Amino acid sequence: MKKSAPKELPQRFFEDVDVGANVPVSAYGPHDMVTSVFWAGVQENPGRMHFDRDYAREFRNAKSIVASGALRQSFMTRTIMEWAGPRAFLKSTTIRHTASTYEGDMQRYGATVVEKSPDPENPWITLEIDARNQDGDQIIKGSCTLLLPCKNWAIDRQVWRAA
Repeated sequence: MKKSAPKELPQRFFEDVDVGANVPVSAYGPHDMVTSVFWAGVQENPGRMHFDRDYAREFRNAKSIVASGALRQSFMTRTIMEWAGPRAFLKSTTIRHTASTYEGDMQRYGATVVEKSPDPENPWITLEIDARNQDGDQIIKGSCTLLLPCKNWAIDRQVWRAA
């Protein structure tokens, strides 16, 4: 079988982003046991609510197993960084988990540009983060600051070394 080349991500430049621009929504799921157990292992998290349905229902009053917060944050980061491109730098994030994600749930992640630096030598943008389940219930809200390169910068100029 022939392997396909990895997907090359387009680079988003500071000059091309305006306040009000939307990061396209990315969907993940449905959440399943394999993903839940994998992330519990990655995090070395022995919490039974991530892999024991009966425990989650009886002792945590949950519908079923629960997606780890780190899993959900990784989906959010992936959504933002795939939009921003390989030379972007995630400077900071503030995330609040507002509802749980259960086995069988879909997750949809997006963001909107709410602020932009007036100085291209200090090229940051602020995004408002929003994630929702298949019912439209918000599961994550927050914000992040991204640094984006300018078009006239050399390809090897690091964005985090801006003024």
